[in-house]
Amino acid sequence: MASVEIRGADKLDDQALLACLATRKREQFGFTLGPGETPTCGEPPFDASRTPVDLWPWPWTEWPLLNDSAFDRDLDRVERWYAARGYYHARVTQTWINKHPDDRTADVRISVSEGAPALVYRIKLHGHEALDQSLKDELEDAIELNAGEPFDEALHDATKAGLERVLANASFAKATVVGQANVDIDQNLVRVDYTIVTGPPCTFGDVAIEGEPDFGDKIHAAADIKRGQPFSLTAMDDARRAIYALGPFASVDVEQHVDPSSSVIGLTVRVVPGRRFRFGIGIGIESGGIYSQEADESTGDSFAQWDAHLLGRIEHRNFLGGMRRLRIEDRPRLIFDDPFPSADRASIGNLLTVELRQPAFAEARTTLVARLRWDRGPDPYGGRFLRHDLVAGIGPERDFFNGKLRLSSTINTDLFLPDSQDPYPNTEVTYLYHVARIDLRNNPRNPRRGLYFSFGVQHAGYFLPSDWDYVRLTQDTRGYIPLPYGMVLAARARLGLMVITDTSIKVPDAPSAAEQTAEAEALRTDAHLLENLATLGPLRHRLRGGGHNSVRGYAPNTLGDVERIDGRLISGGLRQWETSVELRVPITESFGTAVFIDAGDVTRGTSYRFDHPQTSFGLGLRYRTIIGPLRFDAAFAPPPLQVFGTDDRIRTGVGTSRLFGFADGAVHFTIGEAF
Repeated sequence: MASVEIRGADKLDDQALLACLATRKREQFGFTLGPGETPTCGEPPFDASRTPVDLWPWPWTEWPLLNDSAFDRDLDRVERWYAARGYYHARVTQTWINKHPDDRTADVRISVSEGAPALVYRIKLHGHEALDQSLKDELEDAIELNAGEPFDEALHDATKAGLERVLANASFAKATVVGQANVDIDQNLVRVDYTIVTGPPCTFGDVAIEGEPDFGDKIHAAADIKRGQPFSLTAMDDARRAIYALGPFASVDVEQHVDPSSSVIGLTVRVVPGRRFRFGIGIGIESGGIYSQEADESTGDSFAQWDAHLLGRIEHRNFLGGMRRLRIEDRPRLIFDDPFPSADRASIGNLLTVELRQPAFAEARTTLVARLRWDRGPDPYGGRFLRHDLVAGIGPERDFFNGKLRLSSTINTDLFLPDSQDPYPNTEVTYLYHVARIDLRNNPRNPRRGLYFSFGVQHAGYFLPSDWDYVRLTQDTRGYIPLPYGMVLAARARLGLMVITDTSIKVPDAPSAAEQTAEAEALRTDAHLLENLATLGPLRHRLRGGGHNSVRGYAPNTLGDVERIDGRLISGGLRQWETSVELRVPITESFGTAVFIDAGDVTRGTSYRFDHPQTSFGLGLRYRTIIGPLRFDAAFAPPPLQVFGTDDRIRTGVGTSRLFGFADGAVHFTIGEAF
């Protein structure tokens, strides 16, 4: 079959219809213009705008055969498919089969007349009158059909399933929902009724474990379902997630057993053990990101550095028993001190990370996490000096409300050890770090709707050994609104505050400016570096802006107050604010674009400078992969929109980054959305 085409499908998606037919064309390489995924028979949406662009067939793809009997049945399927969408007057008006004897292929055309759809004019629920008002409201929200829109059998069936799920979550495990659609074909109107029979309130019974008897006690504890507890599908989903989070299982299934004569629902938990020991080696390139010791999405810095590395990784999912997960990863790196792909300055480095996770710590759903990170190489924040950065931390983390809320608290030590000839001294920061994260997004990797909020508190010193006493607060709020044609309007607001109350960093007296010797200039430079170190805090924990996850019109860590001293980029401040708005526009299932506006500031002062917005406008390209979207952003920073009024920024020795060499701005290439 060379081609199969539906003509006359103006109101519904012809590709969704073709997915239900047995008569199909030969598979070809290409892509689909439009936001929707490749359609599946019988699954909405049925009115998406998709335009397939076929390029060529691969030699190994099979040729579907033209079967006259199957084609006749397909004509009935076309009319039945339209009727299922509420188009009861739709008819196949003409068919055309053009056979090519030379290459033994055929082209098929099917013309349809859609007619007018039958609209839903009334939806009523019955049998729910005695339920609580809150449950009634949930039932109303579960109805997917809308008055005034075409009736659709798929949405009708989804509504019945949704109503039963709402009732099951309210302990009515045996509830049934009968849906009836009364169609007036002459007037194209549909009256829909749903009759609910709740049955008795049910409770959980015994929980049986299959597949891993050695961990039965911990699985029971993580499931956290007690005999006599009100039945709930949400509780079962939460139990499944918590058991899988223990670590050593490849899959987890929770199955209910309904006894028609009893209101007690038993459960069986089936777990499939995963491979306990894993290892791997590889090579890779990393650009612009930074390893985050803490699980806080709002602290992701970026920097003008990239590397080519080898990668070795080993993981054990039952280390020393007890379901402990040990992961060790080592990256010998060739590090380049300029943005990708510049390779002018190179250094040898190494990044070693170790993580040990102990599930069921203190209580069934709390995990104790210990991390160690050793980074040897040039400092990534523009210092261009070699150092060892050793960070170790340990603390509990726990998810609540089916993973929507995560709380974590860790105690950490950061040892910063520059090369002996460097003016920076060895420093130590011991700090507590607490993070609260609420994630209400529909998909964290590719969100289309929902909210995200995180709040982090880091406090160092005081009663802990540290070269600084400080408190650092960060918050990150994000929102996502779905728009027509698969578009998404995304917005973000970030705020940071750092208060340093004491430091042990000694700042030497600098020679006066009157001394013009090279030695005096070097001493003045060293004194300035140490003064910034004392007043701005440790290099790794400062508030910074600019780069692919920040205000994209600026190069990494160059937003707001920044200066270059003796070839070193001294960045970071004590107050930070940022805001971004981005319109994400899909072109195909995998490829899309984005237009965005970013603004923000980082200052060394103790007051926020909202009159220094440093606004940038940009256009981005996205290509979605299994590890996240490949992202290219180009942002323009128009000079009139950088500062309103007096420019109070410290920009000593720092030039403006250029967008393709002709305007103020920056380009970024990375993996993952900006937020």
